Amino acid sequence: MQVEAIYNQGKIELSQPLRLKHNNVRLVVTVPDDEIEVQDNAYNLPPEVIAEAEKMRKRLDDVMNAPLPPDDELPPLSAKQLSRIEAFALREDR
Repeated sequence: MQVEAIYNQGKIELSQPLRLKHNNVRLVVTVPDDEIEVQDNAYNLPPEVIAEAEKMRKRLDDVMNAPLPPDDELPPLSAKQLSRIEAFALREDR
């Protein structure tokens, strides 16, 4: 059932009264994107912590976006890696 509600200073108020069977009911609320204010520093972190986090994010992005080496330049698979690949193949066959 969809019911219209209004957010008012931290409280959600239903536009029509409802009698619910239980005192605690889990709800899903959809908020339009244009109604949400973006907070760059929602946790009031010190500037040096934010700078360090941005530096770490850049390093992670660089790793994630780095091109993969060609297959012929990859080192050979170890016995342990081959064993694990075989184990995954056996699991898929089940």
